[in-house]
Amino acid sequence: ITNAIDALQDSNKSWFRANNQLEKPNCLLPVIRISTEVIDPEWVAITIADNGCGMNEKVRARLFDPFFTTKPVGKGTGLGLSISYQIIVEQHRGKISCISVPEQGTEFVIKIPVKTKNV
Repeated sequence: ITNAIDALQDSNKSWFRANNQLEKPNCLLPVIRISTEVIDPEWVAITIADNGCGMNEKVRARLFDPFFTTKPVGKGTGLGLSISYQIIVEQHRGKISCISVPEQGTEFVIKIPVKTKNV
């Protein structure tokens, strides 16, 4: 969610500079959408999506790498998504995926099993 907020702020700044306007049209208002869903009796999904600046495939491929960040020095540590991955995938045996298109936004889908199997 924090990354979505940052993306929307960055997207707004870019839009204002490019268009030299004080207001964005309503169709471009920043949006973060969070939804939950029971997929089946064994899985639940949480989706977090924004209509921010999106990211290219090169960035998307490194999202979960420890210390990888696209933020300026001093703004981000590059640990948030790495830690999220560990918690979701390694500790809860879930799945996390990211769909992103430059200039169209980003969507993370987190799938968590209802019951964790003992390993």
